[in-house]
Parts: sequence; structure tokens; C-alpha cells
Amino acid sequence: MKENVKEKLRRDILKKRKAMKKEDVAQYSKDIISRLVSLQTFKESNNIMIYLSFNNEVDTYKLMDICLKQGKKVLVPFCIKQNKKMIPSEVKDPQKELVMNSIGYKEPHMDYLREMRIDDIDLIIVPGVVFDYFGNRIGFGGGYYDRFLNNVTKAKTIALCYDYQLVDRIPADKFDIPVQCIVTEKKVIELYNEKE
Repeated sequence: MKENVKEKLRRDILKKRKAMKKEDVAQYSKDIISRLVSLQTFKESNNIMIYLSFNNEVDTYKLMDICLKQGKKVLVPFCIKQNKKMIPSEVKDPQKELVMNSIGYKEPHMDYLREMRIDDIDLIIVPGVVFDYFGNRIGFGGGYYDRFLNNVTKAKTIALCYDYQLVDRIPADKFDIPVQCIVTEKKVIELYNEKE
């Protein structure tokens, strides 16, 4: 029953996101990133892991540029399909080092893999399809991020999403790892105190 609710939410929100106009994606992404970079947590973070956006997700490529210009280290996920493992890899030149994979999103080219220890990451920008006001999330169903976040002890977690991706409550189970902050084009929801 719980899975049916999650599946329906995922399907409905993905449909809405797919229908977004490019100019809305650009404007909302700009507003969201502007809110994010003004947060103290962002300012204090030096090693930032960022998902690589695709299919009308909040655009994180501009965020990578901002981080690199500010002298922050940018890490992106490299996924190993066989065991659904994610490796945080440092990117120095996104134009040169990122390539399109068979699924249709970018990831680091094998020649540019620079793995960083999870304990050295200060902030993780987490993707998702649906979020609730408790930090719970519904992703694409692969479980990559939940597995990865399960091993995080130090890094703060912030989700970027459009306001319509927020719902009152998502059914969560013990394997789901909530994020500590959610930033939309309209607001910032801070949940840091729940993990500390």
C-alpha cells in the first residue's frame, strides 16, 4: 500500500516536471540557487557534492560554476550499476570531464575519476522527485542516494526542488534517509536540528 502511494506521487510529480517550460526551469533554478548560496551552511562548506541535473530538475550546472569560482571543491556522483554504489568524484573542469552516459545524464569520464572520502564532504546537494516537510524524499527508485547517505556522518544534506514537489507527508520506512534542509523557489525549510 505504502509503495502505491509513493509510485503515484512519483508519477504525478514527474509528469508535472516534464511539462515545465524551459524558461520556468531557468527562472526557478536561478531563484533556488540564489537562496541556497545565501545559506550559512553553504558559505561554510568547502567540499560540496552536487547531483548533475537532467529532465527539468533544478539546474545544478550554474551552481557548480558558482562553487568553482568561489574556490570550493565540487564533487559529483559516479554510479556503479552492478552494486548500486555511488562514488563522490571531484570535478575541476565540468566542460571537459563530464560525459553523457547510456541512461541520458552526465557523469565523470573514467579518465577523470578523483574519488573523495565521504568523511571529507561538507555538504551534499540531494536530488529527488517528491519531498515532504519532514525531509523525507522519493527519488527515482534506484536507492543509490539512500545507500550513500546511510554512510554519511558529517556532511549536511540539502535538497533543491520546485515548490510543487513538496507534499505534506510521504510514507517513509527505516531505510529512507531524510534531508536536513529543503530549498525551493519560494522558501527554505530547515530541519538540521532533527539530526543533531
